[in-house]
Amino acid sequence: MAGIYRRMIVNQENSLVGGKNMSAFMKLNMWRLEQKIMLFTYRIIAVACLTAPAFAQNVSVTALTTENQQKIELAVWKYAIDTPLLLNTIDWFRDLTRNSRESAAVAELSRLEFMRAQLELDKNRRIQLFENCIAIANQSLALNANDVRGLFWKAAAMGKMAEDSGIVHALRMIGPMENLLLKVVSLDEKYENAGAHRALGRIYHKLPGFPISFGSNQKALMHMKRAHELFPRDVITRAFYAELLYDVGRKEEARKHADFVLATPIADEDALEFSEYVDIALDVIKKTGGSEFNRVGNY
Repeated sequence: MAGIYRRMIVNQENSLVGGKNMSAFMKLNMWRLEQKIMLFTYRIIAVACLTAPAFAQNVSVTALTTENQQKIELAVWKYAIDTPLLLNTIDWFRDLTRNSRESAAVAELSRLEFMRAQLELDKNRRIQLFENCIAIANQSLALNANDVRGLFWKAAAMGKMAEDSGIVHALRMIGPMENLLLKVVSLDEKYENAGAHRALGRIYHKLPGFPISFGSNQKALMHMKRAHELFPRDVITRAFYAELLYDVGRKEEARKHADFVLATPIADEDALEFSEYVDIALDVIKKTGGSEFNRVGNY
């Protein structure tokens, strides 16, 4: 770099006074100018080297710290018995993620809103809340189209909306739901206790087959089997699997899964949600000749 500036000075000397005839005073001033230019350039480089790490540190800030994730998990677990905790957590995390570019954090807000929607008794208001859940999931997916949480909770909210919206609206949602869940399976099949496999199994089991829709007991069995392989103690999977196996004529296997559901203690925090799955298991047991159990979980 010093050589470049010296050549600049020499060129200037030659063009102005023919080089050799320049006075000693003039040469001294030109040399001082050269030194000042070089010093200024080195300072610019030094400042750039110092500020680059500072900018990098700001990029790494995250809303989804371990502590924050634990707060979310607690609110989700207790959502049915501690509504104030859930609502306070939603308000807190909404503020925290207001300008977030972190797709996973925004998706967790969608998950929290999903829990709130499940508590709503008024159907129209419940549909609005699930629509809000989908909108937030879409924000997550706009930041990262492969965010597993955003994909899953969008599909889950669409499924709940389909239950409340009537058969025509529901059939329009089924195709997009299937695509979302298949994408979750391809990205992280274990997410939410293999929730995507479980949901796909349920969809394929309950939908009518061709030409009305794309229901398939073969596909249903494939996804339910995989969900059970990954999480053999999951009560929801075992209940759905029991009903599916009964419907395809595998009654002895169905009974084993139903018995497992009824033998599993249910925590108070899960009682509201799990009542549906206990009812499914009870129905399978009734159709297969009654139950050996005098006490059903916590019911």
